[in-house]
Parts: sequence; structure tokens; C-alpha cells
Amino acid sequence: MYERIADDLRDAIRNNTLRDGQNNPTDQLPGEIALAEQYGVSLGTAQRALNQLRDEGLIDRTPKRGSRVRQARRKFLRDGIRRLEGDSEHRFMLADIDTRQLQVRHFESGSRTAEVHEEEMVRCFGSHMRLLYRHRVYEVDDSPASLATSYLPLYLFPDGGEALLRPDSGSGGIWARLAEAGHEVVDADEYLDCRMPTAEEAQELRIPPRTPVFVLYRVAENSRGQVVDLAVIVLPGDRWRLRYKVLQQVPARNAEARG
Repeated sequence: MYERIADDLRDAIRNNTLRDGQNNPTDQLPGEIALAEQYGVSLGTAQRALNQLRDEGLIDRTPKRGSRVRQARRKFLRDGIRRLEGDSEHRFMLADIDTRQLQVRHFESGSRTAEVHEEEMVRCFGSHMRLLYRHRVYEVDDSPASLATSYLPLYLFPDGGEALLRPDSGSGGIWARLAEAGHEVVDADEYLDCRMPTAEEAQELRIPPRTPVFVLYRVAENSRGQVVDLAVIVLPGDRWRLRYKVLQQVPARNAEARG
């Protein structure tokens, strides 16, 4: 029975036919008690229908406001074209948030080794190397926007990476600190995965159930081909859009034929 209730409410949301007591358009859905009385079902069945719509990302449910239609949010644009502009020190670090202000809501740092199941870290550093890490939760307009964790080999820094353990690592960021230690970044690759978030990621990003995340890995190397920085960036799929420019190169033989 809960499927029928969910279907009816889903149609009302999509057709904009939800009405309040005065027959005015509203984004407020009936509560469990009202739905249970209307359909002649238990409170648990009505609640299951509303939870279904919440899990689909159609509504938000809070104790104080009840169930409301989720408002479409303006997505952040991570623009691969813009990221190729500017100097190499900052080109990968642009915040693609238009005029909205990006802030660090939470920061933690320390040292650790990679766990066996952390495939990317083991691939870059092995399973026994001691690493510095910097974990940040970024937010825009009081809403979490992304998680970013950087991993750097501890042995690169004679002072133990003191500056990197602070929220503000100094002018130029962590790549500048690498350059000062004799490990200037000369190349970086980015690749992207899409998966469901871990429980910790979902909690930090405050994303609804069944919302996938983009996971972007940025691997930076020095002139000797050593990985000196692995950044793992988690972007909620309901808040981000990715844009890349694909340039088509004309094969040399075809160009000669047309010449």
C-alpha cells in the first residue's frame, strides 16, 4: 500500500498539485497521521511512503518542518577548462563556486600509514610509508560542498611538516611547501570515480540516502616521478556538475590528404 501513497505524492510533486487547507499551492506534504487517515493505513505504512520519497531525493524530512518538497539547488560547476588557466601553482585549486564564499568548516591533520584496503594510497605510496594528512570539510552558504584530504610522504619534510599540520599552511599552499623542501610539483593527473558515500562521508556532507558522490583523485609528482601529493576530493552528486573540453585532433594523414 505504501507504493500507492508514494506514487500519488510523487505525481502531485511533479505536477505541482500539492495544496494546503485553503487550496493554495504549497511545498508541504501531508504528515503521517493525515496520510494514514486518508488511505486507511497504519502510521508505519504512511511513514514508509514518505521515507521512500526522501530516499529518492524528492523531499526533505525534519522533525520541526515535516515533509517538504526539496528545492532545486544551483549546482557548483567544476570547470576543467578554467582549471587550465593561470599559473601551475594554483590551476588545480580554483574553487568553482561562482560568487559564493567557500569556507573551511572543519579541519584536522596528523600522520598515518595507508590501510591495505585503501587502494589509491597504497598504489601511490605503498602500505608502510608514513604520511602527513590534511582533511578539510568545505561549505558554501552554511551547506557542506566537498571533502578534501591531502596525503604527503612525511620523509619529505625535515621539520616533520609542521606548516602542513596547521589549517593555514602558508602562502602558496602545500605545493609551495613541497617546493621549499626540494620537491616541486611538475606534473599532476586527475581521474574520477563515482560511488555511494561511506557513512562518514554522508554524515560530513549531510547528503540524503542513495545520493552518489564523485571521488576525484589528483596525483602530483616531482621531477623524479615520485608521488609527493595525493588529494582525494569527494563531491556530492546532487550539488556538483563537471565540465571538460574535448579537443579533436586531425590525424596527420587526413590533414595531408585535404592539403
